[in-house]
Amino acid sequence: MKYLKYFTFLNKEEIDDLEQKVGTQPEKREAQRRLAQEVTSFVHGDAAVTEAENISKALFSGDVSALSASEIEQGFKNMPSVDVTTEPRNIVEWLVDVTNIESSRRQAREDINNGAIRINGDKVTDVDAVIDPASHFDGKFVIVRRGKKRYFLARVK
Repeated sequence: MKYLKYFTFLNKEEIDDLEQKVGTQPEKREAQRRLAQEVTSFVHGDAAVTEAENISKALFSGDVSALSASEIEQGFKNMPSVDVTTEPRNIVEWLVDVTNIESSRRQAREDINNGAIRINGDKVTDVDAVIDPASHFDGKFVIVRRGKKRYFLARVK
């Protein structure tokens, strides 16, 4: 609560209201969320707050398909990335030979069959699927999620 007092221009009533909410429902983290919104807005502007919230929601839910190309570039800039061409390829070949996301074709087929691979937010369960890097996100990016939390960004060149 002290950081809300130090780093925001919220009035005393708003801070007291947030303190009460934290006391009754700490799991919702409303004070932390509000502090992040206020500081981000002050430093970067309101558009940056909306962009940061969209990116966070997409990463935690796993639904990255609603992100724009600029949000992807901002949100995934520190994630493992690889450059790929626009050439459509079989998913197994693409995961192993082009991106090196998977260590072997056997492992790639196993992960695909187990539903552990998502391309641009969509689960892929067909080992014969074709990846067309130019078909999503303005033809600039392909987002691969392996498992629950491992994201990879393929930049289309």
